[in-house]
Amino acid sequence: MDTQEALARLLDANAAVLNLPISETQRPGVLSYLALAESMHRLLLPVQLGPADESVVVFVPQPPGAGHE
Repeated sequence: MDTQEALARLLDANAAVLNLPISETQRPGVLSYLALAESMHRLLLPVQLGPADESVVVFVPQPPGAGHE
């Protein structure tokens, strides 16, 4: 299973558990943010962080299709 398929299955499973409807219009944006979170996870997984570490990045939602820098 590739990453995109896994993220789509994750979205479907979580939406079902939370009884959270995700419309076909919303789905691409939600999948985009799941992909972003997954990519950050891969970058941070090998980094040793302590309790005092805090992110300096502020999450700012972007409209679907805006892409990620």
